[in-house]
This record gives sequence, C-alpha cells and structure tokens, in this order.
Amino acid sequence: FCPRPVCRLGRRTSPRRICLARSLGEIMAVIKVRMSKLRKAKSVEDSRHKSASREPKEGQSSNPKRANGEAPVEPQQREVCAFCDDGGELICCDGGCLRSFHPTKEHGERSMCTTLGLNEAKWQKHKALGEKGLYFCENCKHKQHQCFACGLLGSSNLTAGPEVFQCKEQKCGHFYHPGCVAKILYPDNKAKATCFEQCVAGGLEFSCPVHKCKRCKEAENKHDKEMQFAVCRRCPTVYHRKCLPRDISLIEDEEEATPQRAWDGILPDQILIYCRKHEIQEELGTPKRDHIVFPDVRNPGAAERHRGAPQRHDIPDEDELLDRLASCNPSQSPQPAETGRSRVKPIDSFAPKHLFPRPHPGSCGWLDD
Repeated sequence: FCPRPVCRLGRRTSPRRICLARSLGEIMAVIKVRMSKLRKAKSVEDSRHKSASREPKEGQSSNPKRANGEAPVEPQQREVCAFCDDGGELICCDGGCLRSFHPTKEHGERSMCTTLGLNEAKWQKHKALGEKGLYFCENCKHKQHQCFACGLLGSSNLTAGPEVFQCKEQKCGHFYHPGCVAKILYPDNKAKATCFEQCVAGGLEFSCPVHKCKRCKEAENKHDKEMQFAVCRRCPTVYHRKCLPRDISLIEDEEEATPQRAWDGILPDQILIYCRKHEIQEELGTPKRDHIVFPDVRNPGAAERHRGAPQRHDIPDEDELLDRLASCNPSQSPQPAETGRSRVKPIDSFAPKHLFPRPHPGSCGWLDD
C-alpha cells in the first residue's frame, strides 16, 4: 500500500506538487475576489461619470430636446409657479430643477405670490429673446438644491462632493439626500436603506418616490384616468386617483370644517394636492409659502443654520471688541496696560469673606505692609 495519492494517469503525485496546486488555487481565488472588487469600483466610477454628464454646462439648457432645437419637454411642475402653485405668465428655469416662477410682482398679484421680483425691463428683455433666452434660478446657478424630503439645501455639484442627487427620470427635477430617499423607499428595512444610501452616494441612479403610488406602489398610466397621479406639491407623496384618501377632497366641506386639498384641471392629466402633513392657510388657500430656499451667496451656510444658535465666527474675540469700541467712540481710545504696583487688582474668590481674617491680596494695602 502506497500512501501517496495517484493522479488520473496513474502517476504518483508528490506532496510538494499537491502543496503547489493548493497554493495556486488560493492565489487564483484571491485574484478573482480582487478583480470583482475592481469591476464594482469601475462600475460605480462609470455611473458617477454618467451622472456628471447629465449636469448642464454654464449657458446650456438641461433639457436635451430644447438644446437640439426641438420642442422642449414640459414636465408638470412647469405649468404652475413654484412659489404659489398658480398658473399665469411664468418664467421657466433651464437648469436641473425644471421649475417655473412668476417673474414680476404684477404677475403674482392675483395669487399673492412672492415672485422673483424682476423689474419689467428685465422681463421684457428676456421675452424678446424667445427660445434663445435661457434663465437659471439661483439654485441651479450655484448648484445648491433643496432635498425634496427634508427641505435642506445641499450641494448638487457632481464634480465637487455632492450632497443631494437628482432623480434619474427626465421630467423630474427633484433632488434628495441619499439618506432621505433611502428611508422613504425602504421604511421597514434598515439594512436595505443603509445599503441603498451608500449606493446613491456612490453614484447609483435612482427613481424617486413620486413615480409610485404611496398606497398601491404602482406606476402612473396617463391613458387610464383612474391610474393618473395626484401629486403633492410640498413633499414626495403621490396617489392614483382611485387611491386618493377621502380626507384629501376636491371640494371644501364647511360642515366638517375640511378645507379643499385637491384641484383638478391645473396640472395636465394630474391632480394637484396638498397632503395631510401640510396645514392649509385660510387666507392663501395653500400651505405656508416658505418652502423655496435660494442659496445665500454671501453666507452659504445661512439656510441650514439654527436661528438661535450663535456660530463660532459670530462670537468676537477681545481684540475685535476693542476695535468695535474704538470705532463707536473715537474720542476714547483703549488705554495702554498699567505697569508696576498700580496694575495689581483684587483677586476674585468664591470663598466666603469671613474665611479671610485679613484683606484680600492687593486690597487695602496688604501688599504694602
């Protein structure tokens, strides 16, 4: 009996060859794992470049059909003003947000709209340019967009550390933080939400929640009226017509004091709604109109700062305080520091005075004794 193993050809295989074969197998396994990681990293990098290629260049429209000289794609959000959700004469943003706004105060008088505040001369100049006239809102101009879920501003610059990412659908102009969209899409699975958040942050393209009904999770069918969407203008909440809750009504119920929350005929083939998360203001007929935030170029962090919390740069140091005092009262300039015995000051102590049988150091001439 020979303890050595025998190969298929009947030859005996030495232990050294067996060890070499095993080593080669382990090496190939490691190479396969590393190659799979490289392929995954390359796919993520390719998706990043693909997303970056979607970002419009300065002076170029983000709408591909308009850039080619054809009729522009008109998403539903272009039909009404982003401030007041009313129609009329609007100026359309050619950036990624795909929103429209009332340009002048006159255009927003009927709906009490905030408007962009353009003067009539600028508005007429823009109208005279026609299709050649491009307009970019402050968000698209500075690549700072709001997350449609939480409302906070974030950088959307795909080439310099983005914080919010745009939905991949062509007619959708909504941006999201990876964590916000992950929680909405996977509310009951924390592991999937975490994995999805990391993938979106790595460049994975995604379809946002406004493209699926909140109740039945099905997509929209514009050819079937019952399957058309009712879209909330303040958050990513969407229903089919047939799935619309009863408390989101197309008419106002005075007996039950239920305000109107849905309007048909404003958006093409869709219903405009405000879901129950948003309180209707009686004088406006809409929720509060503080949902649009433009970036403050002078102070980029102003939109995210807590109003009552002083920031580090808001607290002046001693030199700055002296400069401010001098500028407020020039006749009284800061005195030079005292020297010698006269600069000695009483020492503050938290101890009771009865513990000191003699005066505090530096007072009443103790140091002079």
